[in-house]
Amino acid sequence: MTTPSSRRPAPRRSSLAGQSPVAPPTPPTQEEPETAPPGAERQEEAPRPRKKATKYRHKVSFYQDPEDTGRVRGAILHTMTTEGARTLSQFINDAVMAEVERLEAKYNGGKPFPSVGARELPQGRPMGQ
Repeated sequence: MTTPSSRRPAPRRSSLAGQSPVAPPTPPTQEEPETAPPGAERQEEAPRPRKKATKYRHKVSFYQDPEDTGRVRGAILHTMTTEGARTLSQFINDAVMAEVERLEAKYNGGKPFPSVGARELPQGRPMGQ
């Protein structure tokens, strides 16, 4: 006769076992050099200066009146066939970048302004308002 404890499978070992949340992980050692995929040399010759290779784009949020948000969504929906199907994110990104390019042309000779981090802009409500 078998006991219930003898029928249980052995517990699985976690892939995180032995790792510390404080110490950085040690990279695995590889004896073989990594082979570049075909066409990688072409990508190295012409890198994109503004964009990083990430899975997801950086999320930016802002406040807007609900009526204005409805107008934006309506503009997207009613112009999809003539302007091309776009998402809300694509529409807002295109509109913002068009305004940034206008400001760069007007105030910076058409050159991009220096990049500013998220926490480098003044925070909160302006004084006196």
